[in-house]
Amino acid sequence: MSEIEQVQEAYFEVGAVAKITGLSPNTIRTWERRNFIKAASRSESGRRRYSQEQVECLALIKKLTDLGDSISALSSLSLPTLRNRLLEYQTQHTQTAAENTEEVKLHIVGVAAQTWTSLLSDRYTLVDGNAVKPDIVAIDLSTTPTECRRRIALASHEFPDTPIVLIYDFAPSDLIMQFTQEGRFLIRVPCSPELFEHYLTAARVNASHQSAPHLTETTSFDAPKRLFTDKQLATIASSNPNIKCECPHHISALVSSLASFENYCRRCEIESPTDAEVHSHLGSEIAKARSIVEEALLYLCQKDNLNVPPAS
Repeated sequence: MSEIEQVQEAYFEVGAVAKITGLSPNTIRTWERRNFIKAASRSESGRRRYSQEQVECLALIKKLTDLGDSISALSSLSLPTLRNRLLEYQTQHTQTAAENTEEVKLHIVGVAAQTWTSLLSDRYTLVDGNAVKPDIVAIDLSTTPTECRRRIALASHEFPDTPIVLIYDFAPSDLIMQFTQEGRFLIRVPCSPELFEHYLTAARVNASHQSAPHLTETTSFDAPKRLFTDKQLATIASSNPNIKCECPHHISALVSSLASFENYCRRCEIESPTDAEVHSHLGSEIAKARSIVEEALLYLCQKDNLNVPPAS
């Protein structure tokens, strides 16, 4: 390089580099102290000076470290390589954004699955698995273990390449443990529609799962009539109350959990006849508690003017 070219070459001191790249002067000095970068030269007074190419490299490194890359992995890369690496990230982000707006065809099995999937965003379309191949299958576990396994086997046979999620509130711990060990994707409700949607996305990304089931109810204990359906509870849980608190969400979730436990006791009566008396008593007492909490929720809805959809 000639003397004229050397004179015309642009150099930037630490303060200017910090403003251009968004890195703090302390970070730049630390990286140089750890030999991740090296200033092109120093001024007569000893100030570090960086070339224009180095500044661009540092700007790219800043963006890439913000995206999760480590400085140790980036420090030895050339400017073209850093540019390509950032381009790959940006392309991947664009693809992910497109995936988050694409239509997802959802096939559901069971009452609980219908309740929770009904609150998903418009990008989720419910389909009949016999007519259209779904992108994901959602099945609830509010049934007997035998029926759970039957539905899982049936869904796995009908949709061999489709991710299947299992939705549950109360279920036998040994059954949950078995499904977990089998690598199935479990979603515990109640949860917010946003979190539920996030779980479905994760299930599709990690598509190595399968699905679950439902049953008719017979019981020996009398239970107060329910004031709210599961769908009404889910709607209340996701509503925006006028009262500045999370009471509608928490109380509706509590009612939903108590009702789920009632159903669990009914199933246990069938599954474990020798323990039917115990489960009948538990179910009866929990039903009373559920009725009390429902009355409290009804009072809150009236006071807060919450719009509860009619039972369907």
